[in-house]
Amino acid sequence: MNAASTPPTSPVEDLELTALNGANPLGFLAALGTLLTLHKAGHSGVRLGWKLQSHWTPVIRGVNTYDKAVLTASIANCLRGNTVSADAGDLRDAAQKKFDAAKKKVTNKVKEIKDRKLSRAEKKEADMLELAPLQATMTELRTASLQALKLAVPRKELAVGKTINCTREDYRELAADSIACAALEDREFADYLAAFGSDGAVFTNSETIMPTPFCFISGAGHQYFLESARELTEKATSVTVDEAIFGPWPYHDEKYSLRWDPGEDVRYALLAENPSTVAPLGTVWMANLLAYCALPLFASAPGCGGYLETTAWHRKNRQVTFTWPLWEHPLLPDAIRSLLQYRALHELKHPERKARGVTAVFTSERIQVGKYFNFTPAAYSL
Repeated sequence: MNAASTPPTSPVEDLELTALNGANPLGFLAALGTLLTLHKAGHSGVRLGWKLQSHWTPVIRGVNTYDKAVLTASIANCLRGNTVSADAGDLRDAAQKKFDAAKKKVTNKVKEIKDRKLSRAEKKEADMLELAPLQATMTELRTASLQALKLAVPRKELAVGKTINCTREDYRELAADSIACAALEDREFADYLAAFGSDGAVFTNSETIMPTPFCFISGAGHQYFLESARELTEKATSVTVDEAIFGPWPYHDEKYSLRWDPGEDVRYALLAENPSTVAPLGTVWMANLLAYCALPLFASAPGCGGYLETTAWHRKNRQVTFTWPLWEHPLLPDAIRSLLQYRALHELKHPERKARGVTAVFTSERIQVGKYFNFTPAAYSL
């Protein structure tokens, strides 16, 4: 048989994402985000499974190419999103400053009226004549700020703002927009909003929606959840993507961490010296951004007691935990979504899990340390 008649070599069946560890919540979420990003990039048949080696390694099957350079370039291009002009960013910043100034005036006026110790009738009149016009201006500038933000973000869902603290009305407006542009082949915007929260679950005495429990940063250290995601889109390159999914993780990146890596939990009890004197652990930018891209698989809805219920999250008294499965046979995103929504998964015994194709289940608790949130190291569920 000559070379011309030799059949082509079949492609590698599985591609291992060697840097990602399924026993780490950040690694697990980054693997899911990689899967969804590949689908968005046109690899419609790609599936994800897990293999136990030195750690739980994700394997993908069904990509259009097994050339790592081509693959990482494709992922990076999707992660960057739409190009945003410098003018759009300037207009967004200007609109935000005007809104912030108007909001401060409202806050100051509320305090000023309260300090006068007016009678009920006098306070009602002051609210109507002095406070109401300022609130109307603030609402108008808030709308203008949101419109400017929509034109200045690389991804539609980032128009929610710096973090997930929009009002019920703002959320409904964005949800209506997401529904209007949703299609069977592209419902990403709507899925992100469904993950972020619900207009049926708001904070007591407030019209602000409760955010997904994945929202670990909301202003502490001047870092915000969605703003960090937006900043991370600008860091997406073939090199940073390759580093995140094939590794090893160098931990040399600074800022823009979503705090989903348990290694970022720095406390006295976990160190031999004062945490403030220890050089902070770096992060891996694209691992965080790919993990963020997994959120469409974790829908939220109003639950009992007025709390927001989110896929794979469980609340018992004051303890809030994230539970996730690993599976051997590669699955498409819709099958994974169904598996994640099986709430009793963490209660099943090993034989019952195995019958459903699940090889391992991990649980990590969301804890608050000072003004920061962190995941605890994952516990294997027997």
